[in-house]
Amino acid sequence: MKFYTCSFLLLLLIVASINVTAQDVFINKDTVVNNAWVLPKGAILKFGSKGRIRGNGTIKGGIIDAALTQWIFDTSLTLQPEGTYQNIFSARWFGAGYVADNADALQKGINTVINNSGVLRNFFIPRGNYPYSKTLQVFSMYKGNYAACTIHIYGESAFWDAGTGTTLQYTSTQGYGMVLQLNKGSEINNLTLKGQFKSPGGPDSVYYNIPFDKYTDANGKCNDYYAGLVIDFDGTKSYSGSTGLKIHDLQVSNFAINYFISPNGKTFNADILLFENIRCGDAKVGFVNGQAQEKGNVIRGIYSWGSIHTLYVSGKYGKGQAGSYTIDGGNIAGRCIRLFDIAQAGWYSTNISNLFAESLGSIGTITTQVPLQIQNCTFHFMYPSKVGRQLLFYSNSAQVVFNSCILRYYGLKDPLTIKGNAVFNNCVFSGPVVKE
Repeated sequence: MKFYTCSFLLLLLIVASINVTAQDVFINKDTVVNNAWVLPKGAILKFGSKGRIRGNGTIKGGIIDAALTQWIFDTSLTLQPEGTYQNIFSARWFGAGYVADNADALQKGINTVINNSGVLRNFFIPRGNYPYSKTLQVFSMYKGNYAACTIHIYGESAFWDAGTGTTLQYTSTQGYGMVLQLNKGSEINNLTLKGQFKSPGGPDSVYYNIPFDKYTDANGKCNDYYAGLVIDFDGTKSYSGSTGLKIHDLQVSNFAINYFISPNGKTFNADILLFENIRCGDAKVGFVNGQAQEKGNVIRGIYSWGSIHTLYVSGKYGKGQAGSYTIDGGNIAGRCIRLFDIAQAGWYSTNISNLFAESLGSIGTITTQVPLQIQNCTFHFMYPSKVGRQLLFYSNSAQVVFNSCILRYYGLKDPLTIKGNAVFNNCVFSGPVVKE
């Protein structure tokens, strides 16, 4: 008799929270699940305008149907759904956007999609500002090692968005904003990722003469490895890296390094990566690569209008090796001190084309053992009267070839100072070239 009474009360509790029609389940009130709740195959778990599932239990099965802006699950729940009605899993479903610190809600959503990769793929972060205090981790583990995973993370930002789209605001001053490890075919797009790094200020005469190692966070809080989007950050649990990623329509700003590839010094791969329509905000370095197995990678459309020391660094971080990159198209303005610091050896080369750069301190430094071409680029340098006489480019090799490029001071015929053995074919200079 006692058992019958308890069972009857439990049934009343469930019925009070859930309306069941055939196999479908309709949630219109707060509901508690502390054990395993198994839904029939094909059942739709539909949410009304009110009601959230709470508790520490596991929900198995069911096709989730809810508005993409609703908070419908506690982060303490484990989800093993059959799918979602729109083939989209929303970050808001775990409460992102409704709490002060969104780290746990965002991470729970990412983990849920990765852990249910057979039925889930698209992780959508609706328009809004999402402060978060801990690194967002995009990886899968199997028996203590990294395993390959695939996910699509996207929001509602245009790559030139003025804060009206999806902004992930990293509130910590240490570590990485978002990391991917051993991702295969993942895609990240239409997001703004923003940190706490503040570029140094000052008049042009001072700013454009800051050495690389002196270009530090103006607030003294962020170190040189404080980075925004990091691909293959860890080499302790697998030497394999990511392949076939597509990163596009993305803004990353206010990190010491905005985009950082293979910083760990151990992993390989990080190949067939496509970066398209990416924006670099304030930073010490816009884009860094770190090892020779980064092959067949393309940066198509890189835009930087902020305060940045060096746009692209290769062969100085991670394993200290340069990968094989094609940089095609971009617009660099603002306060960029130099474009490139490239040290490449072996058989992998960098190819650069179709860049427009203005208010530029210098093209930078390239040392190489293999041919490197810079084509159809325009370089407009800061006036010597404002920043002093700058060394505009250095190369150690005649295998660095400029084809059909323009190098000039606006409206001036001052000498342009270059050092090294680079070759200039069909190039235009605003004044005489002086070789040191």
